[in-house]
Amino acid sequence: MKKYSFYFVESKPFVKLMMLICIFMVFTSITSFILSIAPLPSLASQALSQIIMFGMAPLLWSLMFEGSAYKSIDFQKKNIKYYILIAIGLLIVSMPLIDGINIWNNSWHFQGEEQFRLMEENAQRVMEKFMQDTSTTKLILNIIVLALIPALLEEYFFRYAMQTTMIKLFKNNFIGILLTSIIFSLIHFQLFSFIPRVILGMFLGYLYVLSRNIIVPIIYHFFNNLIIVMGYYLFNTKIIETNLTQTGYIYTPILFALSLILTIGLYFLAIRINRKQLNN
Repeated sequence: MKKYSFYFVESKPFVKLMMLICIFMVFTSITSFILSIAPLPSLASQALSQIIMFGMAPLLWSLMFEGSAYKSIDFQKKNIKYYILIAIGLLIVSMPLIDGINIWNNSWHFQGEEQFRLMEENAQRVMEKFMQDTSTTKLILNIIVLALIPALLEEYFFRYAMQTTMIKLFKNNFIGILLTSIIFSLIHFQLFSFIPRVILGMFLGYLYVLSRNIIVPIIYHFFNNLIIVMGYYLFNTKIIETNLTQTGYIYTPILFALSLILTIGLYFLAIRINRKQLNN
């Protein structure tokens, strides 16, 4: 008797990409349906949405096209400590650069911009609502739901599933990383922080490609989100007087230029380590 399987190993990259998008849309609809019939508190809704959309969707996709949930995930161990240090260093030195780009992006004006700015304000209000409770328990929950879970699952979805497929489809690292980063930014529905999020996606994409270890972009993503959570927490508990996540807080022209130089320097350092790794 012929054995049937959901393992479509011979599928072309385009088919894999389209199926990933279709599966994601199906799980997005499932999430909306669940939340419509069983409303949950905001933080629980956020966690459930992340788990179903960015966790279960690539999991099913992986089982269908890779035969395993983690078989094709890169876990290169060589030089991993150097890439982790580069990731953390990149996060720190690129802050003025990202802040400056965010100021420019936020200054965009066009016909009909009011609707997009309203969406931006609503997203800001949702984040502020998450952070209102400054208890230790709520802080831990915020770190898990807003920093850890997105870092794990979004990297699983975007870098492992989508970016890897994009690169195979276009046979070009830059195009695959750029297109994935654009989709990564678009899916957050925040036009006035669109460009900085594309840049963030590019950082994450190259960290994955160069290190060949999904843990590296996960660490960068987690600490990036953690800074936002802790920034709100420290501000709301009056430990600091200014919200560190406020646009323009760490930008000056000199810091922007220095940040750009250091960011480029870390990129070339990562490339050098990558070449040594491939030659050994």
